[in-house]
Amino acid sequence: MDKVQLRKKDFITSLILIAFGIWMLFYTLTEIPMKDSWGGVMNVWFVSPGLFPVCIGLLVIIMGVVLCHRAIQDGGAKKFFEDLSRREKDSSGKTLRFLGILLVIVSYVYLYIPRIDYFLDTLFCLMVFISFFYLDRPDLLKRLFTFYLVGCLFILGLFLVGADKQLNKGFPYFMDTLVFVFFLAYIAYCRILIRGDAALKRKLKMTFIMSLVPSLILIPSFKYFLLVPLPVEGAFIELMSIVRYAFR
Repeated sequence: MDKVQLRKKDFITSLILIAFGIWMLFYTLTEIPMKDSWGGVMNVWFVSPGLFPVCIGLLVIIMGVVLCHRAIQDGGAKKFFEDLSRREKDSSGKTLRFLGILLVIVSYVYLYIPRIDYFLDTLFCLMVFISFFYLDRPDLLKRLFTFYLVGCLFILGLFLVGADKQLNKGFPYFMDTLVFVFFLAYIAYCRILIRGDAALKRKLKMTFIMSLVPSLILIPSFKYFLLVPLPVEGAFIELMSIVRYAFR
């Protein structure tokens, strides 16, 4: 890969670093008090828990600016905007993959983790994330992205109108069950799309295994051995607890 192409990637990376550093500073300064009163004692800013993330955010921004300056000097920024204006055919696939990564992370962090059983949303996130790349076919990526996006928007709509609270009154694990049905529907849709392709069927099976095994190992380890409280302990965590106590 020539130097200009490397500098183009450096330019993109620098923008991400700068944006991330700014977000870290904004979040820290708005959510973590730089000075507060604890036990009647006023703590000053230099012993605040927010000082460390502020320093990290500033360093990330500085490194991003330095990298951006170097990329501009060596023609990376110019190459980036030239490629952007050409709208090459294969760029749509790369853009869709980027949007897929963004969709999975945003939905996992902001939609599912605060509200849905942690084991289920981790399993689902891994399944979607791996399938976007491992199945590796542009037409599949577009359809799977659309299917997952529509499902996430539907679930988001339920949360926005407060329907989840009403539905959970009759059955406490209703939303967990709904997301689990969405998960099964995603797998079924994958199987329909790859019908007749033995190689992709093997890849789909491996994708499910690679999603399930880490979730089954890491989450119970944090919950029962390290005693770390999980964000939401819903139907699947409850089932794990029942199984654990049954074999004690």
